[in-house]
Amino acid sequence: MRPATSARAGCASQAGFTLVELLVVASIVAIVIGMSIPTMFRSIDSAKLKGAAQTLVGVYQDARVRATQSNTPYEVLVSLPGVAPARVCVDLNGDGQCSNGDPLTLISGGVVLNNTNPPPGLNVATLGFNPVQTENSGMRDQYNDLVPGLAWNGLGVPCQRNSSTSPCLAVGWVQYLQLQRSGGETLYAAVSVSPTGRIRAWTYIPSGNGNGSWF
Repeated sequence: MRPATSARAGCASQAGFTLVELLVVASIVAIVIGMSIPTMFRSIDSAKLKGAAQTLVGVYQDARVRATQSNTPYEVLVSLPGVAPARVCVDLNGDGQCSNGDPLTLISGGVVLNNTNPPPGLNVATLGFNPVQTENSGMRDQYNDLVPGLAWNGLGVPCQRNSSTSPCLAVGWVQYLQLQRSGGETLYAAVSVSPTGRIRAWTYIPSGNGNGSWF
C-alpha cells in the first residue's frame, strides 16, 4: 500500500505549470500583443479621421441651415493645409475671413484639410458630378475679392458666384482630409456635396495592389 504522504507528494508535483511552460505562454502573449498594437493604433487614427470628417459635415449642415433661415449666401472657409489645428468657419458677414462672431470649428487630432495629391476615385464616375475644390473655386466675397470656398445660398443649395453681385449658382464640391501617421503612412477621408445639397463623408481604404477605393 502506497503511503498517504507519497500520494500527496505525487499530486503536488502534478499541479501548476513549470517555469518553461510559463515562459512559453508569456512569449506567445507578448507576440500577440506586439502584432495587435499597430492595428489598434491604426484603428484609433482612422477613428480620428472619420470623426473629423463628420465634424466638417456638421459645419456644412450648419451653414446650409443659416443660409436658408436668413435667405443669404454664406461661405464656409477652411484654413490652409499648414495650419494646426485646422480651422473651419461660417463667414456670416461675407468679408472673406473668419472674424469675431463667425462660428468657428477646430479640427483636432492632427487632421489637416488638404487637397494635395489625394487618392483618385472621387470623380464624376463615382460622385455623379464634377466637383469643385478650393484650388479651382471662383467664389467672390462682398468686396469682389476671390475667396475660394463652398457657399450655400438661400435655397440651401451649394453654390459659387463669380462676382459680388452675381447669383450664387449650384455646384458640386469635395474637400479632402488627411492624417499623417507616425510611421509615414497617410490616411485619407473626404466630404462631398452634390449640386442638390447631399452631403456625404468618404473614407479611403487602401488595397494590397496599391489601388484602393473610397467608401
